[in-house]
Amino acid sequence: MQTLAGRDVDRYRQGHPRAMLIDLRPRQAFRASHIRGAVNIPYPSLEKAAGRLPADTELIFYCERGGSAMAAARRMEEKGFQTAAVIGAYEDISRLTETVSGFNI
Repeated sequence: MQTLAGRDVDRYRQGHPRAMLIDLRPRQAFRASHIRGAVNIPYPSLEKAAGRLPADTELIFYCERGGSAMAAARRMEEKGFQTAAVIGAYEDISRLTETVSGFNI
């Protein structure tokens, strides 16, 4: 498991174009605003979704404050995935990368 600072997310994704960025926040928060290209898998749904995630793709997790991202990355690494966790609050991350807001997904 790797950890990434919010300021490093865009650069890291450029070097890992097949990586999947996963927003662990509740669906309402995701709909209000999220990092462009992220998919929403709320943290409580992660275990059920694990079987549908591509095994050959690195999973990059972020959440509201950073704790769930770390826990998710550790758990998914135990399941054999290559993972990274973005440390820090979504509010800080969203200032440093391109976000999408205002649409209903």
